[in-house]
Amino acid sequence: MIKGDKTVLNGFKSLIYRSGWLYNAITRRLYDQDKKFLTIAKLIGKGPKRVLDLPCGTGYLMRFLHPLIEYEGVDLNHRFLKRIKNKELKKRNIKLKKIVLKQKDIFDFQDYLREKFDVIVISDVLHHVYPKHVELINMAKESARKIIICEPYAVKPKEINARDRVFKIIIYFGKFLPISIIKIIDFLFLDNDGINPYHKRDKWSFNFKTLKEFYKTMGFNLSFCLLDEYIGVWESSVPLYLEKTSNK
Repeated sequence: MIKGDKTVLNGFKSLIYRSGWLYNAITRRLYDQDKKFLTIAKLIGKGPKRVLDLPCGTGYLMRFLHPLIEYEGVDLNHRFLKRIKNKELKKRNIKLKKIVLKQKDIFDFQDYLREKFDVIVISDVLHHVYPKHVELINMAKESARKIIICEPYAVKPKEINARDRVFKIIIYFGKFLPISIIKIIDFLFLDNDGINPYHKRDKWSFNFKTLKEFYKTMGFNLSFCLLDEYIGVWESSVPLYLEKTSNK
């Protein structure tokens, strides 16, 4: 859970947050992960660039990045980081210019935001860190020339339009379950990441329209829908040569 300025693990993660393989298997059936991360990679562009993936999860984004990218991934889940090292980097034959992985609380900014990144990617995490999502974005603005956010506007069972037929059926019947049962299922099998409890995540009420407005109020220059998710892009209005001059 998030206590004050410190993130504290509550001691239990759901099944999908205990297995990087299972997390990938389920999210790929709920959302079009390949299309999403390919789109993000295109928005990042070709290297050489320094990219921070915040948090990096199972490192899925790396599959689509240009080889000259210098990649840094930060995540608190050691099982996800272990999968990246043991599976993604070996079996996927990922050859980026530089790869750095850190097991850190993403709100411990002083531990990893020591110099500017060209791009910071914040994917599928805002509803997990609510109500500190604004703080995360504002800190990213101070540390990047470009920010790419990809956030699902469909996070509750009754809103998700799953890609997989089996999951469509499961979600359909899940709409009729009482909230007490949904909480138990969430705790044991679904979105319980071991950080933010259900009662906080349930307050995330953004939908297609309001998420677009939120990006606008945060100063994002571009936003567009990608299936069940909404992508926002922010770019600094300060030219690079002025940044370098002001830092001298």
